[in-house]
Amino acid sequence: MKVHFFWIDRWNDGYLFPEARSYDAPNTFKGLIFSFLNDDEGHGIKCLSNWIDEGLIEIEKISNGELNYYDMCAFHAWAAEITKANVLIYWMYDDTKYDENMSFECFYRIIKEWGAFLKMVPDLDHIVEFEC
Repeated sequence: MKVHFFWIDRWNDGYLFPEARSYDAPNTFKGLIFSFLNDDEGHGIKCLSNWIDEGLIEIEKISNGELNYYDMCAFHAWAAEITKANVLIYWMYDDTKYDENMSFECFYRIIKEWGAFLKMVPDLDHIVEFEC
């Protein structure tokens, strides 16, 4: 699937927010990873970026075989149970209706790219695309 990261002026006030989407994902793909990526609970981009960086430290341990499992909880709503065999993304208020599995490799790539994207200067013309 092709992943797109971009900036939007959500409220037409000049303040840009990061967004992520896939426009060619299979019909069975719910896209919960994108809700997970943006779950800052209003704390802002800096807090979100720090949380992604902290999560990447643990995810890299899984990639290197130093850690078997990591539960990356977002700010009150979204979480991901991460193992090298699978990543389960779920909404913490109802982990039956809103859950989705994805490969570790795809999840890891998305998180790494998202972490780098959040550190860039926001710009409506800046778009990052990659295959996952």
